[in-house]
Amino acid sequence: MVLFFDLVVAHLRRTDPEKCTKNISFFQQFLNLEHAFKGAPWIEFTREHAEIPIFSVCLYFILVFHIPHLVRGKLELPTLFANWNLTLAVFSVIGTVRTVPRLLLSLSSHGFEYTVCTDPKDWFLDGRTGFWVALFIFSKIPELLDTFFLVVQKKQVICLHWFHHVTVLLYCWHSYHNRVATGLWFAAMNFFVHSFMYWYYFLVANGLKRSARFLAPIITVIQILQMFAGAVVTLSSAMAYYNKGPKSCAVNPANFKMGFAMYCSYMVLFCLLFQRKYLSSSHKTSPSKDTICGVEMPRGRVDVAGRFCSYWLNDKDS
Repeated sequence: MVLFFDLVVAHLRRTDPEKCTKNISFFQQFLNLEHAFKGAPWIEFTREHAEIPIFSVCLYFILVFHIPHLVRGKLELPTLFANWNLTLAVFSVIGTVRTVPRLLLSLSSHGFEYTVCTDPKDWFLDGRTGFWVALFIFSKIPELLDTFFLVVQKKQVICLHWFHHVTVLLYCWHSYHNRVATGLWFAAMNFFVHSFMYWYYFLVANGLKRSARFLAPIITVIQILQMFAGAVVTLSSAMAYYNKGPKSCAVNPANFKMGFAMYCSYMVLFCLLFQRKYLSSSHKTSPSKDTICGVEMPRGRVDVAGRFCSYWLNDKDS
């Protein structure tokens, strides 16, 4: 991040010195904001406002299950959709840069158990890593807008899509509320996977689906590995909690039970999706329909990450 900042500054100094001064001030203020970040007030905010994720999910269910019946015509929003995915891609890349190195450093310096049991205030709650973990938690609410683009285009929303959005939002809020030690694992893995996923969606939204097609199964494999790793991390923290006592591991029993169930369910759903799209012989021979997570859909309308391809197809049914 520092190297990137230096390159931007050097370029601006050559092209526009006056603009460079303003941008340097902005970047420096942002870096200072990261450095001075304290996570405790934001944890307190999640504890005082447990209603926010509940209200968000209620409104989201209305969007998923009722608004589609009220939408009469499709809205074509290619530019807005592409920019939305580009924004999330850049956000995820920066989040990856800010969280993954801290996690890897702690793994190499202190070992695996340290990263799943140590109180976040002792290693990642504050500062730059803590800032991006907090952004990760609260970003799950605006990420619900992913579904908005499906709904306004009259696309069905499959189980994997809405189930993932709802459970991630609720679980992230609960995890931050309880200041669990495993939080950095969840944020770092999610940022890393989304860095690839949203870049893929950005490319596809810009008409590069054929060129980017090879990335789709790779992304789903990475997602499956993420779910497996999440289940292992959660189970490991639970075992340490029960074997060594609550004081030895800063996790919450309800949280790791929900987390383990969540990651296992994701792993099953993504495996089923991958099997249906790439390994099933019936998929190759069936003339017109896919059945994905209980929703019957026209052939070729679902990509492997649970989003819909017809947005970019110019066939008669699009």
